[in-house]
Amino acid sequence: MSNTNLIISDIQSLEVNSGFVSLYELEWSSSTTLYFHPGVSSEVRVAAIVGTQITLNTSQTIASGITLTFSGYTEAGVATTQQTTASASVNNSTTLNVASATNLKVGMTITGTGILNIDYSPIVFNGNTYYAMPIELSNFDIKSEGAMSRPRLLIANIESILRDTSLFQNADDGGTDGISSFKIDDLIGKRFIQRRTLEKYLTIDPSTVSTKAVVELPKRTYVIDRIKTKTSSVINFELVNPADLEGISIPHRSVIGKYCPWEYQGLSFTNPVGACTWPTGGDVTVKLNESGTLNTKTYRLYFTENDEPILWWGLVHDTDGSVKSGYTYADSTQYPKGRVLALSDGSGGFTYWRANILISSSNTTDPSPTNTNWQQCRLWRPWHSSSSFAVHATHSERNDYVAHPCSSVSSSTDTSFTLDSTATIYRAVVASTGKTPGPFSDHWTRGDFCGKILSSCKKRFQATIGSGTNITTVPLSETDSAAGALPFGGFPGSRKHR
Repeated sequence: MSNTNLIISDIQSLEVNSGFVSLYELEWSSSTTLYFHPGVSSEVRVAAIVGTQITLNTSQTIASGITLTFSGYTEAGVATTQQTTASASVNNSTTLNVASATNLKVGMTITGTGILNIDYSPIVFNGNTYYAMPIELSNFDIKSEGAMSRPRLLIANIESILRDTSLFQNADDGGTDGISSFKIDDLIGKRFIQRRTLEKYLTIDPSTVSTKAVVELPKRTYVIDRIKTKTSSVINFELVNPADLEGISIPHRSVIGKYCPWEYQGLSFTNPVGACTWPTGGDVTVKLNESGTLNTKTYRLYFTENDEPILWWGLVHDTDGSVKSGYTYADSTQYPKGRVLALSDGSGGFTYWRANILISSSNTTDPSPTNTNWQQCRLWRPWHSSSSFAVHATHSERNDYVAHPCSSVSSSTDTSFTLDSTATIYRAVVASTGKTPGPFSDHWTRGDFCGKILSSCKKRFQATIGSGTNITTVPLSETDSAAGALPFGGFPGSRKHR
């Protein structure tokens, strides 16, 4: 039980002899709460002066006769320094008697033997350890009528600070790491609590549980409603009162006509989200071939968010990087349905296309996004730590794609590697060598990604295979409803739209 009467007496006194502190708690789940504070000054200052007795903002242990230096500014704004001596010893006390308090002012900083500038990160309050983090809570407004206020929460745009790979820790005496696979968007809907107290009611040593009484003002509780603005340095969240029902509909779920609300591959997560059952590695073992007969071969199906197939680089290229004979597009040449070809872009590079129909030898129309006889494709290579991966100068969708994780890879042009069961496709964001792909990498982003529309679901769950198996799989443009049911369009609604 917290004591609010004592702190109210403190702040209603003529002079408040301790700094005011805000502490924050983020309820991540029913079993996990993160604790942090915006930072507390470590300087020792004069909080009050009565005769020759001064009150400090933090407890100190000082011997009698020690010379103390007081630094600050005069009323004219001129820097000044005063010295005096401690007239009596004190032990872990905020009050100190000095030989003379002449010219000493409230707010001056104090230095000298025995004066300790205390590091307030981390700090302990009510048995919980709070860690310093760049954060600001503002825009409070208490009204008796009208709409409830929506406070603003500003935090540094460094989402890695809350991940389990960072030094940020939960408040169980430093024993638990941060949140696994954390993303800023995951904060939407979380409960955020502000606790307010004075510095003198904090415990500074995080290795021990606080034995001080819980003295604080009433808690403020909010729910993180949305990301209002986001820049490279700061994220601005808008908070709402839990009792604020503005915008709430009954029944409380979103009905979306075009986009699938399920999170892509969500059922395969450690903590399942939604009902999308598409496997993490994009591997399926039962699919229809073009003749409509069932088979039990294993295929790998990857697509971009624009439903473009992502195929193995080795289908078109030899290990030296050159295009295989017969796989460079040429006019007036017959190509079978499903053939994947390289088309020169005129600048030393290639774009890649799959024939959607049998291309006759009389054809003279090049593949293009508007030519329905062709489907543009992207090509992936197995990721290898010594291989370099590039980005395109003007079109990010033409950046290099890789599959990861893979086994027995000697180079990115290897042909004898094995895709792991969880292997997925990543697209380069910046050129790199030796930067491991991952969902939180600064060098890579997901390449295999659902477009959230019905056709994206059908491309996967109702695919027909033109040729190949496993890494050599080439899906056709057609889909077949007999191949399987679609999970598209379930509920409850989510924010994970395209």
